[in-house]
Amino acid sequence: MAKDLIGAPARERDRRGGPASRGASRRLAAAACLTVTAALVSPPVVAHADPRPTKAQAQKKLEKLTEQFDQEVEKYNQNREKLKVAKKKYETANKASKEEQATFEQQRSKIAQMAAAAYKNGDSTDVTGFVGSKDPQSILDQAAVFSHLSHERSSQLTQFLATAQRLRREQSQAKAAYDEMKQKQAEIKKKRAELDKKVEKQKALVRRLGGGSSSSGGSSSSGGGATGGTYNGPASGAPRAALDFAYAQLGKPYQYGAEGPGSYDCSGLTMKAWAAAGVGITRTTNSQYAATKRVAKSNLQPGDLVFFSSLGHVGMYVGNGKMIHAPRTGKNVEIVSITSGYYLNNYYGAGRP
Repeated sequence: MAKDLIGAPARERDRRGGPASRGASRRLAAAACLTVTAALVSPPVVAHADPRPTKAQAQKKLEKLTEQFDQEVEKYNQNREKLKVAKKKYETANKASKEEQATFEQQRSKIAQMAAAAYKNGDSTDVTGFVGSKDPQSILDQAAVFSHLSHERSSQLTQFLATAQRLRREQSQAKAAYDEMKQKQAEIKKKRAELDKKVEKQKALVRRLGGGSSSSGGSSSSGGGATGGTYNGPASGAPRAALDFAYAQLGKPYQYGAEGPGSYDCSGLTMKAWAAAGVGITRTTNSQYAATKRVAKSNLQPGDLVFFSSLGHVGMYVGNGKMIHAPRTGKNVEIVSITSGYYLNNYYGAGRP
C-alpha cells in the first residue's frame, strides 16, 4: 500500500491528503485572510445629508408657502360666506316648517272629519287610526289608505299630502347643505393650520440663514407694537374715510376670518374700511376684485385695492408705492412697500370701489 502511494500521480496524493492538498488549503486560507483584512481597512460608507439651501432658495420656498396659505385663507372666507347662507336657509326652513306644521294640523283636522264621515257611511274601517297620527312621515308611510276615501275628497287629500312632503323635503335639503358647508369648513381649517406650521418652520430657517423674519418684503411703519395711526395723505371723500379707518387699525393682530374690531384678515380689513366710507365691497378677496373697477398699476390712487398671489391677498394703496394691509398669522396690520420683494413679484391687479 505504501508503495502504491509513493508511485501515485500528484492529483491522487492531493485527493488523499498529500502535500499538494495541504498547500492548496494554505493558499485558500491566505486568500480569505487578505479578504477580511481588506474589508477591515476599507473606508466606511458615509451617508451624505441633503445640501443646505441658500438664503435665496429658502426665501423662495417661504414665499411659495405663504402664497398657498393665502389661498387657503381665501377658500376659508369664501366657504364661510356660503356657510352663512346655508345656515340662514336652514333657519328659514325650520321657521317655515313650524308654520307648515300649523297648516298640517288644520288639514289633519279636516281629514279626521272626512274620515269620520266615511266611517259612518261604511266607506272605510281603518282610516281613523291613520289620521290619528301627528307625524307627517307616518302619514306618508300609510298613503295607500287614501284609496279608501271617496273621489270628491281627492283635492283636499292631495293638498294635505303635498304639505307633508314639502315639510320633510325642505328641512332635509337645508340641513344637508348646512352640514356639507360645516364639514368643508373644518377641512379647510385643518389644511390651513398645517400650512401655517410649515410657514413658521420655513421662516425660522430663513432667519437662521440670515434673512429677515417677514416673508412680505418691505417694512412696517406702525413700529414698536403701537396701535392706531393717522392718514395724512392727499385723498379726500370716500377714499379718505376708508384710509382713516384703516390707519386707525394699525398694529392690530391678523386673524383669519376676522372682521374687527380687535383683529382682521386681509379682506376683512378692506371691507370694513370701505364700509366706514359708506361703500359696500363684499367680503372675500375674489368678490372684492369682481366688485371693483380695474385700475392700471401706473394709475393707482390712495384708497384703491391692490391684489396679490392670484387673488389670495388684498391690501389698500396709500400712495408712494405702499399699501396698508393685514398680512398673516403672527403679524399685525402694517404698511409695506409693493415696489420690491414679495409684493412686487406677486402683484395681480388693482380695483377702485
